[in-house]
Amino acid sequence: MNQRHIFITFLLLFSLVSVSTLSAQTARIVGVVIDASNEDPLAGATVYTPKLQRGEVAGRNGEFTLSGLKAGGYEVTVSFIGYEKQTQKITLREGETRKETIRLKAEAKSLHEVVVSAKSEARQLREQAMPVTVLSSVQLAGSVSDVSDILGKTMGVTIRSQGGVGSASRLSVRGLEGKRIGFFIDEAPMNDHSDFIDVNDIPVELIDRIEIYKGVVPAKFGGSAMGGAVNIVIKEYPPRYFDASYTIESFNTHKVSTGFKRNLAKQGLEFGGGGYYTHSDNDYVMESPFHKNLIIKRDHDRFDALGWGFGMKARKWYFDELEIFLEGVKNNKQIQGIFSNIQQAHSKSIAGVLETAMKKKDFIAEGLDLNFSTAVALTRFNYIDTAMHRYNWMMEPYIPVHPLGGETGSAPSKSTILKTHVGSKLNLNYIITEKHAVNLNVFQTYTHGNPTDTLKDVALGYKTNYNSDMNSVVVGMGYDYKSLDDRLLNSVTGKYYFYSMNTILREYVQPHRENPIDLKKHYWGIGDALRYRFAKEWMAKFAVAYEVRTPTESELIGDGYLVAPSGSLLPERGTSVNIGAIWDKKILHGMFQLEVNLFGNHLYDMIRQTRNIIQTQYDNFGEMRSLGAEAEVKSDICAWLYGYANVTYQDLRDMRKYEQNSQVPNTTYGIRMPNIPYFMVNAGLELHKENLFGVRRTNTRLFADAAFVEEYFYDFEQSIYQERRIPRSLRLDVGVEYSMMGGSLILSGKLGNVTNTKLFSEFNYPLPGRAFSVRLRYVMK
Repeated sequence: MNQRHIFITFLLLFSLVSVSTLSAQTARIVGVVIDASNEDPLAGATVYTPKLQRGEVAGRNGEFTLSGLKAGGYEVTVSFIGYEKQTQKITLREGETRKETIRLKAEAKSLHEVVVSAKSEARQLREQAMPVTVLSSVQLAGSVSDVSDILGKTMGVTIRSQGGVGSASRLSVRGLEGKRIGFFIDEAPMNDHSDFIDVNDIPVELIDRIEIYKGVVPAKFGGSAMGGAVNIVIKEYPPRYFDASYTIESFNTHKVSTGFKRNLAKQGLEFGGGGYYTHSDNDYVMESPFHKNLIIKRDHDRFDALGWGFGMKARKWYFDELEIFLEGVKNNKQIQGIFSNIQQAHSKSIAGVLETAMKKKDFIAEGLDLNFSTAVALTRFNYIDTAMHRYNWMMEPYIPVHPLGGETGSAPSKSTILKTHVGSKLNLNYIITEKHAVNLNVFQTYTHGNPTDTLKDVALGYKTNYNSDMNSVVVGMGYDYKSLDDRLLNSVTGKYYFYSMNTILREYVQPHRENPIDLKKHYWGIGDALRYRFAKEWMAKFAVAYEVRTPTESELIGDGYLVAPSGSLLPERGTSVNIGAIWDKKILHGMFQLEVNLFGNHLYDMIRQTRNIIQTQYDNFGEMRSLGAEAEVKSDICAWLYGYANVTYQDLRDMRKYEQNSQVPNTTYGIRMPNIPYFMVNAGLELHKENLFGVRRTNTRLFADAAFVEEYFYDFEQSIYQERRIPRSLRLDVGVEYSMMGGSLILSGKLGNVTNTKLFSEFNYPLPGRAFSVRLRYVMK
């Protein structure tokens, strides 16, 4: 059965379900909240029914739904900051769906006079059954930090970087890192595009919130991930909007970003676009971790990145939303040596993406919502390593790695890899009743890789790279149950995984045979997440899952220069468990929140990067087990002071009884996995005050953040005399933000690593010392 038949079959099944249950539907009110003068949607408006003491928050397009209503009369009160409150009386018949358009009139009212009774979207997400941490726009507002710094303060999360701006970095959630952790932007999977987009490429001012899922990953995201996922949600801007910012940082770092939006309400059209440019020399001084008393200035680590995007959204073309996006990214990166001095090797990448997305409520049947998207991406990667001389750290020349040149690996390289990516995602969500809902997600990707490296082929005397084709399909089905009193939530998810790989692998030992690879694999996964509210202020969560992470195209196909294809790679499989409790209490000056979690994971066929004679390659490592605990407290200490603290302990152990592909006993069995911190503490304070010193329409924020990481090993700990350790560290950052003109002009600054502590990342790579950052931002809306 081909994919088109699968798609049609699922639509027929859902239409049959909807017809059979339609007569059992209770009444509901479906509507949209808009500006009375220009018909712009009012995202975030509050819709409240006093009779039920229940509120909803209007979505991105001003839409709202009040479902599960009995026949009878209701008063619906709609309010939004800066608009007059409106109350409507509505009488519903049994099974009726009433469609309403609420037009609010603007009024001059100060912020403190408006009370919003419904929960924010961030808090609603925290109260899901899934284990999730949400960083809201309030926590991100005015931040001088990049995304990785913000994530690094979060309970159970670390960022493993190898240097400054633009350096290779991997996200780690509870010790599981890299490709295992799903990376999404507006629920679109980005793991396969990590060669040309990084979490730090997204300007913080463009982000509405960051969702960090731990353990069970929602089926609606599509794709495969294990151990967690990070979803970055981009802001839905007001109908007329312009935003521009400029940041200057240490080590000759400059960042510029801009965005705009224009809404044509009568035509039902929105246009928007934006872009960013980043440059950094990354020329900080470091002490070599491999040569005692050797001080090195990083003089070959320049990074440049340029990104842009333009989009259109139509609201009156059959679909509730039809979106078209065109995006581009271009990066240039010098290669900084750590083990040896590198002076010429560098990489370049460029990508273009065309995306379309369609959303429709009540598609085919009432209560069935459609969300379908497709994307086509063309990418090109280049790695250039043709130097005819190498240099030691004293800049004394010596011979290259090969008579034809090169500074890295075993041969010179002038590679080009062209890739074509095609992906689609179908999400169907069907609300059967107020208590029951089902969700179907089908995510498909296809990648064709065409690598060439004539210089390396000549140097080695044989062809090293071959065309590759990879196809992946993940089908997820979820069922959600919610009790009418909101005490119990339960989400059950089942997944089917398929991937295929077709390529040729070259043996790197004599006689260098070509081995054709034609691989097809099928797997299943299942998960369940439960949340029970014992009282209004506290709840408990339990989640368990058996999941599969299929290899990404970069792991299977490689990058054409440093990473060789691994066509026979098996997927990772793992079982995870999470038990936690959350206490949210409203106090005099805001909220007090306490969260505690216990977690465990057992991973099979773990994938890790290894080196062969010529290149690196991904291989299946074996088994790994992790156990841990985490706790976090946040509180509005008083009207002008906020504080937080969190602690994470994660113990990851090697569970391989034998060496890979042998019966030789594994000497590291039961030993803690290297290069993964096991004990971390974060804490911070923020002072915020409006109209400080009597200056009207201003807001001031002062903050201080501290991060502690206990000493850990970057290789297996097999001796008490082993010196391959990453030392204990304590980092302190301080900053200030001052906004004027009612938030239109914002000036912020940050001093990172105030005490200039020596910091190291994985493999003992030195990180920057004390550094500053200053940002100026202008917002017009």
